[in-house]
Amino acid sequence: MGGRNSDVVFVRWPAQAALRTRCRREGTPRLLVVEAGAQPPISNDPVEDWVRPPVSRDDLEARVAVLQNRFDSNRVPTIDSTGTLNFGRHSLTVSTTQAELMRLLIDRYGDVVHRTEFGQCSALRTLTLNRNSLDLHIMRLRRRLLPVHLSIRTVWGRGYMLENTVPAEAAPMTNAV
Repeated sequence: MGGRNSDVVFVRWPAQAALRTRCRREGTPRLLVVEAGAQPPISNDPVEDWVRPPVSRDDLEARVAVLQNRFDSNRVPTIDSTGTLNFGRHSLTVSTTQAELMRLLIDRYGDVVHRTEFGQCSALRTLTLNRNSLDLHIMRLRRRLLPVHLSIRTVWGRGYMLENTVPAEAAPMTNAV
């Protein structure tokens, strides 16, 4: 189990209390399956929920989708000084120019970055970023981002927005009950 994994882990409660503790420490979303006669734990963690079997498949999938959505809404890509972009379990290395573009997009993840802001960025001032060259850099960056489930959406007349391409409901379930 890696830190910041987007899969919901099913934990038998209280038999797997140690697994719950490890998942909580790592920030992994988890669904506790409370054994008969056991008291469910009280938790204010937004990526933890519980069910008591038997539970219908529809109810189980709904609980998992909510946990994944809460987890994904708090997840933000990162980029380090070497140009390695990390998002969830995925990573890739981008060029220096792409890294600078990504830093702006990540700083405003989920919000519009206006075209003029790219030209005002001190790290990008050495480039001649006219409308066509910015569009070309963004097009190349879009292709690079496909494997890490990120996309750059054009917000017409304004700029660009970085967002997750995989909705929480589409994420796979693991460790079936």
